[in-house]
Amino acid sequence: MRIGDIEITPLIDGEAVVPGAATFYPNLKEADWEPYTDLLEPVFHECLHLNTLGGYLVRAGDRVIVVDGGSGPQPKWPFAGGGFRSALASTGLRRADVTDVIFTHLHFDHIGWASVDGKPYFPNATYHIDRRDWDWFLGPDFSFSETEVEKSKERLELSANYCYPDNDAPAVRLRPIVNQIEFFTGEQEVELLPGVVALDGSGHTPGQVVLELRSSGEKGLMVGDLVHAQPELIDDNERGQWNFVSHTDYDRAYAAVEHYSKRICDEKLLVAGGHFPGLRWGRVVQDGGKRVWEDIRG
Repeated sequence: MRIGDIEITPLIDGEAVVPGAATFYPNLKEADWEPYTDLLEPVFHECLHLNTLGGYLVRAGDRVIVVDGGSGPQPKWPFAGGGFRSALASTGLRRADVTDVIFTHLHFDHIGWASVDGKPYFPNATYHIDRRDWDWFLGPDFSFSETEVEKSKERLELSANYCYPDNDAPAVRLRPIVNQIEFFTGEQEVELLPGVVALDGSGHTPGQVVLELRSSGEKGLMVGDLVHAQPELIDDNERGQWNFVSHTDYDRAYAAVEHYSKRICDEKLLVAGGHFPGLRWGRVVQDGGKRVWEDIRG
């Protein structure tokens, strides 16, 4: 994929396959998926919600950028993977060639390759992290303890039950890279690198950002976990059926989805999600007054 002179390559780490309806969307009924079965994957003769795990390699000018880092070398079911190393090797690059790492947010399935065995995985890279997420995930109130079950049962279920906190907790993954971090705050537009701009997309986490790639008059959005499935961008969600289970601020998250959905459609922007199947790019188009998802092939 190219946005002007910027080249983007998916780095697939693995996948999580879950039933289409209620696993990540508690208000969703099976019938709600029916208009979108083409966006599901036929796994074991059943259409299931495929969440690809990983990140993207972005080459912009002289910068070699990794956006998000998968779930790491030892994922826990239903997450499967550990393929990030091979994905990077397939590009012909080495870890030492990466100049920058940008995290759209700090959930465990996006920071898994930040460090390995207590050492930065990308030894020469500057790690760009939104201060709001750092303060949240590495603050004194964040834990995978029983106390958190009382505070936010849903958040625990999507973290401790789906990973190994001793290995995958943000403090474990991110402390080894602390000397390589450059913090920013994405409440306002921030140009992190030439052609790479961070925009506020908070709600899923306090510091979730959307990255806008700009080059030669072209634009594209890397939305991270603003949404987890394409129907969130094309359905009006008037019944609240596409309410993802682990947002930290639901109202803010829904407002962000609505804002970017309109931009993506109105401006005909190319868009990539943090978990779209195959980490493929696509766009939202109008068809008979309805918004429709269109994959970009090749």
